[in-house]
Amino acid sequence: MSLRLFLGAVLVSILCGCATIKQSDTARTGVEQLLVSCAIDRSLDRVDFRPISGASVYVEQKYLDCVDKNYVLVATHQRLLKNGCTLVEKPEDAQVVLEIGSGGVGTDRQEMFVGIPEISVPVPVPINIPKLSFYSRMRANGTAKLTLIAYDSKSKQPVLNSGNMLARSDHKSWNVLGSGHVVSGSVPNELERATGESESLVQVPTLTAGKGTTVR
Repeated sequence: MSLRLFLGAVLVSILCGCATIKQSDTARTGVEQLLVSCAIDRSLDRVDFRPISGASVYVEQKYLDCVDKNYVLVATHQRLLKNGCTLVEKPEDAQVVLEIGSGGVGTDRQEMFVGIPEISVPVPVPINIPKLSFYSRMRANGTAKLTLIAYDSKSKQPVLNSGNMLARSDHKSWNVLGSGHVVSGSVPNELERATGESESLVQVPTLTAGKGTTVR
């Protein structure tokens, strides 16, 4: 009998083996980075680079101090090259000096839920009652406020002044009684267009409330 019990215990231990799965994430999520880069792109897309089309341009970056600074610079280079400009490394070699400044580049998030918050009951043996959410909503925004000015390197006369370009991107989701997240926003839309992945994307319908008015 003892031998059978021993063999049974060995068999159970073999069948009930466990595995450890290692998980890791980057310091900033992909969605957070996309919120910022999408807002930057939207801001720069408002600039008309045609006044300096075809010129040799030196990009002055000493006034640019923000998160994802490198992306702002490369995205600006991309638009300059698209307009036939030549990038130079020294201001004395340029026909035009382009200065970039940032008034705010980053993300923010708002969350709310309707339900019962997590409760800790101080009984002889502490019990934590988990949060019960009937409805939850999350909205994350990316914001980019950029300014571009360009002037003739010799005469110092202005040739381009973008003004303050403020743009936002967003990622929204809501959930009712754990039925699954309904996701919408500019970032999910861009992901769907670029990758075709829409399994977790449910669009919030747009309802027409009247002429020239829409409700989301």
